[in-house]
Formats: sequence, structure tokens, C-alpha cells
Amino acid sequence: MNDYTTITHKKASLKTVDNSNSSKTKYLKNLVTRTLLSIILVISVSIITKINSDNAIIINDYLFQDSLQFTKINKWYQDKFGTLIPSTNENSDLVFSSSDLTTNPYENYLDGVKIKVAKGSPISLLNGGIIVFIGDKEEYGKTVIIQGNDGIDYWYGGLTNISINLYDYIEKDTLIGESLEDYIYLVLEKDSSYVNYEEYLKNI
Repeated sequence: MNDYTTITHKKASLKTVDNSNSSKTKYLKNLVTRTLLSIILVISVSIITKINSDNAIIINDYLFQDSLQFTKINKWYQDKFGTLIPSTNENSDLVFSSSDLTTNPYENYLDGVKIKVAKGSPISLLNGGIIVFIGDKEEYGKTVIIQGNDGIDYWYGGLTNISINLYDYIEKDTLIGESLEDYIYLVLEKDSSYVNYEEYLKNI
């Protein structure tokens, strides 16, 4: 009887070890599966945006603008681990930069301002961030929108010779293009509301 009890306990112990190993194996399989699916998703999105530019606009509208503040994730990652996405088009030969905001004449225009610059001036970023839109906007012409690290979306209108790509991450003072005329449009948007330009100047 004692022998039978001992054998039964040994079988129960072996079964517990087997279940533990099985759980670990299952977890590893699930982890590998999720990782592979993530890689496939990223590759698929990349292919879809290359095939048709309209798809890139859809992804921009539903992923970057409505659902995910990617610049916040990227900024947190850089603070913790270093650069997540390489910056592009570094250039120190600037004409319009943050220092020009307080000196260049401007006037109110629609939801933002119209800033006086020399025609053909290289235009640089006032803050680093992700490029979430490149295209034509009514009343603003060729426009670039940057989702800034500070939570503000920067609209630069009236541009030409745009030198960046959609979804690039670029640093402050990086050149993004040139002014088509002797002015550019600048719109500042935060949390679906437009930021007053004069108030913005007080806080930079």
C-alpha cells in the first residue's frame, strides 16, 4: 500500500513538472507569434504606403492624428534608450528659425499667421517631431505638418522644394523646404484647438 502511494505521488509530481514546462513552451510560442505578427504588420503597412499614396493619407488620419501620438512615444524612448528613428536633412545654414519668430513681421491669417520672409528662404523646424502630412491644403498651398515633441502640431504653408518625407522624424532647426513667395503660413494646433501665435511667442 505504501509502495502504491509512493508511486502515485511520483506520477503526480511528474505531471506538475510537465504542466509547468508546457506552460513555458506555450508562452514562448505565443511570444514568438506576436513578435512575428508585429514584424509582418510593419512590413505590410510599409508596402501599402509605397503602392498608393492615398493609403499613406488614410494611415496618417487614423493612426497618427486620431489614435497615436507617436512623437510622445519616440521622445520617451529617446530619453530612456537613445534615438529610435534617425533624423534627416541636418543643416545649420538657416534662414527662418525659432529666433526669427520675434523679428519677422507677421499678420493674422485664417487659423494662424502669415509671416514675412525673403522669397526662396530655406524654412526650418521650430521644434522636432514627426512629419504627419505633406500636401496641398486649401488657402495654405503646399503644406507640411509636423507633430511636435511639445504636443503642438506645426503647419507650414506656402512651401516649395520640400526636402523631407512623410513620417520622417526630424530635429528642431532641420530644413524642410523653401518659401514659394515672400511669406509663409504658420498654424499652431494643440488638442484640436488653434494656438494663439502671440501667446506662443511669449512661451518660447
